Amino acid sequence: MLVQAWPGGAAYVWETPDQRQCFAEIHQVTVQVRGCADHPVDPPLASPTGVTMLDTFFTDGWVRLIGADHQEVTGAACGDTPLTVRRIGTVADGARTLYALWFPNYTKGDVTLTTLNHAGATARATLPLGDIGDRTCTPVSHSG
Repeated sequence: MLVQAWPGGAAYVWETPDQRQCFAEIHQVTVQVRGCADHPVDPPLASPTGVTMLDTFFTDGWVRLIGADHQEVTGAACGDTPLTVRRIGTVADGARTLYALWFPNYTKGDVTLTTLNHAGATARATLPLGDIGDRTCTPVSHSG
């Protein structure tokens, strides 16, 4: 499945028949297979729902690959700035949906995700990006 394409390259993720996820980057002159998980469905599926950071790709920016278990991601924000959420595909027999979040450069802090579960209920989830970067996502307080 294509994660991100940029001039001169592309990043991919795929699932083996025994449900291990593999990652690769292809550049004009090289193919870099970054590896496959040691175990099937790694990290394990969250129950009842959950969102997990799976990988990072260095493309024409900084792409974070996330997995949403038993739900879909319908929106994301870095502070008060909306982010584009790209649906990549499903793995783990459809239980985990993969999404890509693109940033122009390293970004620290937390991303706020809006999720929708199979029962139709929406929720907010916080996804930590880490503490390295020139940009910062700061949480926004939502009154309601």
